[in-house]
Amino acid sequence: MRKKQLFAILLAGAMTAGTVPSAALAAENDIPAASSEVTEGENSGEIPQEEGGETTPEAEPTQTPETTPEAPTETPAEPTETPTVPETPAEPTQVPETETTPEAVPSEAPETLESEPTGISIITIDENNQETVTYYKTLQEAVDAAPTIESGAQESTVIEITDSLALSGTISVSGKKVSIVAAAPGITIRREQKEDGTVFNGTMFTVAGQGSELQFSVKDGSDLTVDGSNGKGEEEPSEGSLADVSDSGAFGISAGVTLTGNNTTAKGGAVSNNGGSLVLKGGTITGNTGAMGAVYSNTDIAVQGTVAIKENTGANLYLDQDASVVVTDALTGSSISLTAAAPADKKTVAKAGKKADGTDVTSEEFKAAAEQLAYDTEDYSVVLGEDGLSAVLKVNASATVTPSPTPTASPSFLTYQSKSLKWMDHNTVTAKMSTTKDCKWYYYFVDAGSDTNTIKKLYDSSKAKTPAKANTTFTVKAEKVPEKDSWLVVAAKPDNGSAQLRVLKLNSSSRPASPTVSPTVTTRAPRKYEVTESKVTGLENPLQFYPRKFYDFQVVGAGQNDTDPVSGDERWIPLYWSMSVNGTKNKSWRIGSQEKGIREAATYPLYIFFQKQTYNGTEWTDTDVIEYMKTSFSSAEISDEEWKEYIDNYNKENPDDGLNYDGTSGGSVADIKATEAASEKDSDSTSKSAVSTADESPIGTMSVLAVFSLLAGGYVLVRKRKKEDI
Repeated sequence: MRKKQLFAILLAGAMTAGTVPSAALAAENDIPAASSEVTEGENSGEIPQEEGGETTPEAEPTQTPETTPEAPTETPAEPTETPTVPETPAEPTQVPETETTPEAVPSEAPETLESEPTGISIITIDENNQETVTYYKTLQEAVDAAPTIESGAQESTVIEITDSLALSGTISVSGKKVSIVAAAPGITIRREQKEDGTVFNGTMFTVAGQGSELQFSVKDGSDLTVDGSNGKGEEEPSEGSLADVSDSGAFGISAGVTLTGNNTTAKGGAVSNNGGSLVLKGGTITGNTGAMGAVYSNTDIAVQGTVAIKENTGANLYLDQDASVVVTDALTGSSISLTAAAPADKKTVAKAGKKADGTDVTSEEFKAAAEQLAYDTEDYSVVLGEDGLSAVLKVNASATVTPSPTPTASPSFLTYQSKSLKWMDHNTVTAKMSTTKDCKWYYYFVDAGSDTNTIKKLYDSSKAKTPAKANTTFTVKAEKVPEKDSWLVVAAKPDNGSAQLRVLKLNSSSRPASPTVSPTVTTRAPRKYEVTESKVTGLENPLQFYPRKFYDFQVVGAGQNDTDPVSGDERWIPLYWSMSVNGTKNKSWRIGSQEKGIREAATYPLYIFFQKQTYNGTEWTDTDVIEYMKTSFSSAEISDEEWKEYIDNYNKENPDDGLNYDGTSGGSVADIKATEAASEKDSDSTSKSAVSTADESPIGTMSVLAVFSLLAGGYVLVRKRKKEDI
């Protein structure tokens, strides 16, 4: 009998006798949990999670078959009896992978664990369809393990993550093709915040080099958020983008992926593309701030599926030089707002490209796509070009004007946030502006129809006293609007350079009517509340966190239930809760542990975020103020008997969705520990802090996209070469 057959039979006999090494059993039972919260370090343990629309139970892991693999049937030269099983089976490391032949492997090969389970893994499949799972401690280690392009790798290496990660440094992809796939709901990749309060502040991912690729995607039922928040808000922006692409590298995201939370001095808040390629096959980019937009690119950007680039500070998508949006397949339900570096009437900003199968995007498909594009300001509209296969800018008749008080031309640093102009009452209007420079600003009114010279003459630099930091958004609350038709002028002067003016035309037809009766005289002062006066109920007593058991709790904001409000009253409305200041935003008021449960008694912090509202005499209106209240909740100790009883009852009631825990005091069950849920370790029970939330040929522009595997339908697994028989 050949050695590889003998080893296979010995191993099968060991499994039948129940003498599998304890190390193998622990690996089987240690199931990576989907976590909705980040703890310190890249690999978080399981923590209490929300239940509802934002999370779904993770898929059951592949189970190791307990039946003995059949021995080969054609062995005429060898005895047919099964040899005696040794009392102590050989350790797995003593059975090389080459010792197992295809004949000795069951038709459905069990999953092989090559290392201790973590939340980061690479799955490879050999030519016999046998899977091998290799786990890594950090994301960079997994990237480094991917084969290089120089070694002949043509397909993307899939790195699956099942736990949220905190990055302590930049993840670099160079000379490789990598696809990072979220394989559980609620996965977040964010910056690491250490105990001393310092935060990794640089670029989170870089892609550089010809042929290098980085893709973010998700498995069904999963979602992935790359969050650049550094916990310091707008006062101290980060120094890098979420993803930096250069030197002909390629970067892409798919549906279910969100890039958010990065306030930076880099060109792009979410993505900075300097000479690389961007492919957006779905996904959302929102809540970012960059020196030149949320997404900066000086090359074409391919889009298809459902893409959202909106609600970022400043420009959403900044197209530099001759860059355009290239539609590479049907665009549905998308919202893409853009800014051109040198806007002009009839300037091309979008084109029809080729699909992954080589066919052209039709004129009907492109027309539908063009309707989902918009310009960041009201100066221009994006309309269909005369050829039906391009989209161009059109100057709006009611466009705002930007007169400069000096003849010197300079890039715009003062931007009006599209559609933010709102009437608060008959005499007050508000608008949101953003600036890329430190400056001081003020506002004034001019008669509707005033020419540029008149507007410039009314500018008074001595009145610009309200400060605004670079790369931030500020709200202009303009009061005492004249009764006649007027324009609002916002003027800002940077610390160095010339002032700039933005003229906003007020829509008098939507102006609220002037009050015809005197306001009701009140006998009390407006009610003011601190956010810490809000109430939380349902978490007063320790909770038993069994797997897949969730508890409802209630939050009532301070002043939320007040009746008979008067002008000036304030109240706080609950928005979401999190396990840390910059954690996942959970909008379902339920808490629990999805898979592993918590068996020991411990106390955890809980952060509940509220938005302040004010009453204007007619209705409650939102403000820009969002603050949190810190409270806590506790887990109760669970005995072995209680644990086993719960597991048994659960499995009886859910036979098709059982829990894989034995309910004893041994194995991995008793070793479950309550991990620290938040990066902060202060002992205060409550606190508050303000937070802020010209190549016209479409074929020529698509050459790089032909090799980008994201357009070919997602990701693929790496296959090993078949090993030779001994």
